[in-house]
Amino acid sequence: MRVGIVTQPLEMNYGGILQNWALQQALKRLGHDPITIDAYQRYTLPHYLFSVVRAFYKRLRRKPGWEYPHRYHGSMRRKETGLFVERNINKTKVMWEYDRKVVKRYGMEALIVGSDQVWRTHYNKSHIEDKFLKFAEGLPLRRIAYAASFGVDYWMYTPEQTAVCAPLAKQFDAISVREDSAVEHCRKYFDVEAIRVLDPTLLLNAQDYQSIIDLNWDPGEPYLAVYCLDLTRAKSAFFNRLAKERGLRVRYFTAGVDAKLTIEQWLAMFYHATVLVTDSFHGTVFSILFGKEFYSLGNPHRGNARMQGLLGLVGLKDRLLSDKEPDESQAKEIDWKSVYSLLDEERRQSMEFLSSSLAPTEKK
Repeated sequence: MRVGIVTQPLEMNYGGILQNWALQQALKRLGHDPITIDAYQRYTLPHYLFSVVRAFYKRLRRKPGWEYPHRYHGSMRRKETGLFVERNINKTKVMWEYDRKVVKRYGMEALIVGSDQVWRTHYNKSHIEDKFLKFAEGLPLRRIAYAASFGVDYWMYTPEQTAVCAPLAKQFDAISVREDSAVEHCRKYFDVEAIRVLDPTLLLNAQDYQSIIDLNWDPGEPYLAVYCLDLTRAKSAFFNRLAKERGLRVRYFTAGVDAKLTIEQWLAMFYHATVLVTDSFHGTVFSILFGKEFYSLGNPHRGNARMQGLLGLVGLKDRLLSDKEPDESQAKEIDWKSVYSLLDEERRQSMEFLSSSLAPTEKK
């Protein structure tokens, strides 16, 4: 089956790109033909002016998502991540926004929304309805949400946004989400049932990722890798103390506009690290997949529900430390046999959801 994927823009978010690659790999193993709808704002002057006019129109009509756009120059997809996207992810031609014509143009028989924080309004202010497939409304295809995330455990939708998205959610054939809190959100605010599944990156194992790691990336001497998206004095003091106690040097990495590594090098950074400290969900994911001693630091701004849920699934809640006063003294030695046993069962159930939600159904 030709399956279109709707996700966050494939820009400079390492975890966001890898979850899309992993989902495509999982779908291929199930015998499907996945293709990601490559929609992201390119911020050219004509597009910017059009966005301003559209936002003004929505404001007059009192529609959700009327915020005026910020003016950016160029896209957030640079060569560090762009080459990986072009070489490894099957995708459509770049689109400025979602359009129903893409479904027919690429022969899509199903659409999957996910994963990552596709249902977080903060990241989709002006087009949250498209993450519920508003652009494809009325088209004869299967609609599935896989590991969709709201990002936080509280309800952030406005009444207007809820009123728009709830009817769209009811049109889905199957809904799965990434956090337990999201299951309750779907039931309470959309009146739909959802199940929790693994983030796509966890559908694969360490061996799958080793095939794309940059083996020429030289780690040099043993190091403590720091992958923090929001650095604070408390976090810095923690990992510097930890590195000193372990006799390791610190290697600090980041994402976004300050990113320097390719996708392949970013994976190598996790793979070769002796110890890892991160405040990132996907940083936590790859610390677990590669069997590293790690500590996840809370990140309330980006949402702690994601990491709490993940670490709870595999019995590693004690690895999530406070971002204010990190203290690893209560963290127990990791029983990796138990972790991977729990992960294997979750992986089996998640793949079963994907398989059954895309299974052919008899026409009524």
